[in-house]
Amino acid sequence: MKKINIYTFAALALFCAVSCGGTSEKSNSDTQATMLSGNSDNIAIESKESSASNGTLSVQTAPESSAQADVQAGMDGDVYRYGNHTYQVKGDFKTDKITTSDFNEVTFSNIPSDYTEFEKVYKEYLGKHINGTAAMMVMAMEMYGRDKAVGERCIRLINTPNNVSSVMNILKDRYGNYTSDGYSQRYIAAALIDGAVRTNSYAPTEPYTIKCQGSPNGIKQMTMPKYGTVYYMYVIGGGWDTHQRQCEIVMFEDDEATGLYHMNNCPSFYTQCQQIKGEWKGLK
Repeated sequence: MKKINIYTFAALALFCAVSCGGTSEKSNSDTQATMLSGNSDNIAIESKESSASNGTLSVQTAPESSAQADVQAGMDGDVYRYGNHTYQVKGDFKTDKITTSDFNEVTFSNIPSDYTEFEKVYKEYLGKHINGTAAMMVMAMEMYGRDKAVGERCIRLINTPNNVSSVMNILKDRYGNYTSDGYSQRYIAAALIDGAVRTNSYAPTEPYTIKCQGSPNGIKQMTMPKYGTVYYMYVIGGGWDTHQRQCEIVMFEDDEATGLYHMNNCPSFYTQCQQIKGEWKGLK
């Protein structure tokens, strides 16, 4: 057996102590801790350094949308709340008889921020009312003007399939680039909200109100494309010479379990309104 040179053994021991003895501590200039808070769309990053540099770096994106937050929603008395947005039905049409002497309204503080809010408000509150469904059509039209993809989802949610095609064919041009002939009218949904008229650049009264009236067509039963009941009503819009903008709200037998109404026809909602005077300021 060969003898191991004592100097070779010492060298090996020294090498092991350096390479295997663990990691060394970071210097004072190194970052000691990094903390992440928030979600992927709203991240705050802080880098805490040693007393040698005592620096803090903060990076924040835009606030998270209501769809990303844990928003409180539900009834508060006779008002439906979604975060700090409010919706209220003040009266509704009777399901057995509608006349021109029937008036009621829907008030709301804001246009829904995103599809999540729109869907929740529709399924839990406004969609269970004839006039509430008409009001949500106005909201869907405005949301289409803000974001076509989101707006189309909202329109498809609350409309019958046949009406979706009619609405989309017109709105894609109605919300096109502004032209001097007035066909492209970004403000057309606002023209359906109380207080908005051409001379005030379609600035509605706040809180926003959709005023409704019964139509002389009343109530009719339908058998095609499937069984249901159609309710005829007006939304009173100041953007046209004829303020009564008729629509048809339907309750299919298939939807009786959920109690949700759908928009079945509403061409007068998106018929060209009076050309704006001044600059439209938008809606909340």
